[in-house]
Amino acid sequence: MKKILTAAASALMFLFVGSGAAIAQDEEEAEGPTFVPVEAFACNFNDGKGPEDLAAVVADWNAWMDEQGANDYSAITLWPNFYGQRNFDVGWLGVWPDGNAMGAGMDSWMANGAEMASGFDAVLDCGSHTQFATVRIKEPDESNDDGDDSFVLSFSNCSFEEDATMDQLSAAQKEWNAYADEHGFVGGSWMMWPVWGESADADYDFKSVSSAPNYTAMGANWAKFADGHYEKSNELFEDLLDCDSARVYTAMVERSAEDDDD
Repeated sequence: MKKILTAAASALMFLFVGSGAAIAQDEEEAEGPTFVPVEAFACNFNDGKGPEDLAAVVADWNAWMDEQGANDYSAITLWPNFYGQRNFDVGWLGVWPDGNAMGAGMDSWMANGAEMASGFDAVLDCGSHTQFATVRIKEPDESNDDGDDSFVLSFSNCSFEEDATMDQLSAAQKEWNAYADEHGFVGGSWMMWPVWGESADADYDFKSVSSAPNYTAMGANWAKFADGHYEKSNELFEDLLDCDSARVYTAMVERSAEDDDD
């Protein structure tokens, strides 16, 4: 029974962290993976501060970003739901479309954002600031977007098993994507490769990330796995990746970059 429960838990983890995740992007991206820079902050509230204080600073920051014409940066906050002993009060993910936009945005922030930064510093103490090269491996189904500014994200640290190859993972991910679509699993998934700022003792190859539009959809995915679909996940991934237990967060959209077509 313990072996069965362990296999089921492993399979569920693969679902919530993007099913292992190799670089197997959508067909329209078949020419090669597109990496985008993502920055991540892990923060705790200063004494006497809380979510309402952060919301006020974010409102001022959005107005400042509009004044600067900084329309190519998206941001979400992460509010922990399922987590371990090492945790934070709130996380921040910021996304640029490419490295050129990232560099220009960082120069602008350092030259002009000191006053705005002090507003964040008054509310938050951020113990880490890291940067990742991120690639999407399964696009979320827009038909499941309920129009809310919140959704669910889960993260797990993953490493390759000995002798596992990217080609094997890519083939497994492609097969899983088709299987997940066929059986009604909902959500997108990404790989986040650490580039700057990660701890020297961090022992993983990449973060595997998955999304769901809400907890109802995540729960429906969970139910499908518990009904036996974990067997397919085990078949595809158990010899390829070693991933830790996923952490689950409520993600709140704080700023959205302008679409290229706007």
